[in-house]
Amino acid sequence: MDYTPLLWIAAAPAAILGQIYLLGRKMSEPEKMLLPVAGGLTAQQREMISHHKDWLASVGLEFRTCFQFGNIQVAVFQQGNLPRFFSFMFHQRITFSVESYLEDLTVLDTSSSGSLGLFPRPGAYAQSFPNVSAEETWRRHLEGEAHLTRKFGFAWVPLKRSYEEIMLAAVRIRMKYNRSQFLWPARVLYRYAVTRHRIANRSIAQQFP
Repeated sequence: MDYTPLLWIAAAPAAILGQIYLLGRKMSEPEKMLLPVAGGLTAQQREMISHHKDWLASVGLEFRTCFQFGNIQVAVFQQGNLPRFFSFMFHQRITFSVESYLEDLTVLDTSSSGSLGLFPRPGAYAQSFPNVSAEETWRRHLEGEAHLTRKFGFAWVPLKRSYEEIMLAAVRIRMKYNRSQFLWPARVLYRYAVTRHRIANRSIAQQFP
């Protein structure tokens, strides 16, 4: 009997787990993954953002920075001096992300991507609404933020650090926690295959009633 197909089936998960392990090691040193965008955003990316310029202005979002993190190019806007950031994420397609931070880096993350929640940590609240618009991502985020404020008494006050400093510190905390868990690459694979679908379209109010 030829067992080659079975060997390929067994090898595939091992290869994926190996890739997750390597990604986790890289993300444990996030400063090495953070790069300037050579030449700035492309004309196509700038055009995509320009389609939202009226809405960005209407909610007080101002451009702060752009960078590349791994394979993703990011353009970050901030609402005044509040710890509330809206990002355009350019990868294989455009997605939207909104983050609000406390001083201790407790974070609420709302995304239009379906891949949120692969590396959870204590103090990180996440909600995912795949394929919704920028405006809907923002609206859902504000609803989630208001719910956390009512439930836990969070106070979203201005932070003195730049977005890059906040993001890098938060990634380090996230990866340190995840890599401390037993069989953590397998946990990440399970979250990708199962958990992310379960949390999709579940608001913070539904997760923490």
